[in-house]
Amino acid sequence: MYDIVIIGSGPAGYTAALESAKRNYKVVLIEKDLHNLGGTCLNEGCIPLKGLLYYSKFLKDYNEIIKVVTDKIKKIREGLLVRLKNAGVDIIEGTASFISKDEIKCNDKNIKAKNFIIATGSAQKQIYNNPNVFNTKKIFNLTKTPFSVLIIGGGAIGCEYASFFNKMGTDTTIVEILPSLLYGEDEELVRTLEREFKKNKIKIFSNSKVAEIKEDGYITIDVNNEKVELKSDFIFEATGRKAQIDELNLDAIGVTKTQKGFIDVNCSMRTNIPNIYAAGDCIETPMLAYTAYAEAEVAVKHIAGENPDPIDYKFIPKIVFSFPQAGSIGFNEIKAQMHKINYNVYKYFFKANGKAVVEGCETGFIKLIEDKEEQRIIGGFVIGDEIVDMMNELSIMINNKIKIYDILKSVHVHPSYSEIIVEALKYGKI
Repeated sequence: MYDIVIIGSGPAGYTAALESAKRNYKVVLIEKDLHNLGGTCLNEGCIPLKGLLYYSKFLKDYNEIIKVVTDKIKKIREGLLVRLKNAGVDIIEGTASFISKDEIKCNDKNIKAKNFIIATGSAQKQIYNNPNVFNTKKIFNLTKTPFSVLIIGGGAIGCEYASFFNKMGTDTTIVEILPSLLYGEDEELVRTLEREFKKNKIKIFSNSKVAEIKEDGYITIDVNNEKVELKSDFIFEATGRKAQIDELNLDAIGVTKTQKGFIDVNCSMRTNIPNIYAAGDCIETPMLAYTAYAEAEVAVKHIAGENPDPIDYKFIPKIVFSFPQAGSIGFNEIKAQMHKINYNVYKYFFKANGKAVVEGCETGFIKLIEDKEEQRIIGGFVIGDEIVDMMNELSIMINNKIKIYDILKSVHVHPSYSEIIVEALKYGKI
């Protein structure tokens, strides 16, 4: 009998496996296809897409980019397999299905365990059941850059792929049913992103939906009840994801789900069945690899009786790796007003940042929201070319409730992109 069985090898699954092994638990990781060890994130999601975006800056041959990225992914996957084996994790390739709360079937064998962690991730939604509409997997099977592409969905994935194809010289169009790209994010940040997209000739149809897709590549778009027709060589859908849990036989053992079909868990990642936990994209929380890491750690710590702190999802940073990048964390002005917080706004532009100007990356700004009573940052919004580490820095400041006067006591390297944080607090109060 195992102490812990983990189903799924994505960020939540392999993190749970490594954390379990670190605590000397007897643990097995079950993955239905070891060619996809690492899950969606490693094999078709965040890592490959970031590779496409990076290499598109200086490589223009589509096949060359795909080959380089595919080789890198294989190297990471092999490294992950070695880490898991060296940690003492048993690995089984197969599909798991619950027989009872204490037992699963996998490859015609029954496996018993004291605890289970479900980390089966998510699958792409398919709203358009049309043979001419593809998911993101198809992008890695193309043999050349399409002349034109239509992206259905203007969320993070849609914006990132729009940036990639645009960088490759493809005529790029985004159709978004909501009023804007990245709807719900800071309005000023979204306006800046849309402006930069349009400067780069990316066409955006907001408040719009695809009404008809014809076999010859012609598409009819409903734009505010007016029909617009255009032609595209390649159409793919980026309209969200759903929990990938159908094969687990959860109904038979009574695991409850949310209204949207995700596994329902409490703040300890525990389901209504005391020895069954879930983490990552199969539960209804932000679909981010680093959220999955945190959730997996909470689950293992709870199994180990370590009483982990619950995750505060309000203060998890989000970033879109588009050109330019767009990041957010915490309260924007609207949310601050809703919570009746007395706040200050600080804003500073990259065109006043020496490193950004010298490197030709002066597009964008940082906006910080301060809780005046607590004298700390409760929200941060950044759009620019090099903002990833800045978002990590803001996450540390916000999640640890660091006072602004303590931030200002720190000395940042000059020139650097992240010094814009202290520059905004010193000189950017609105």
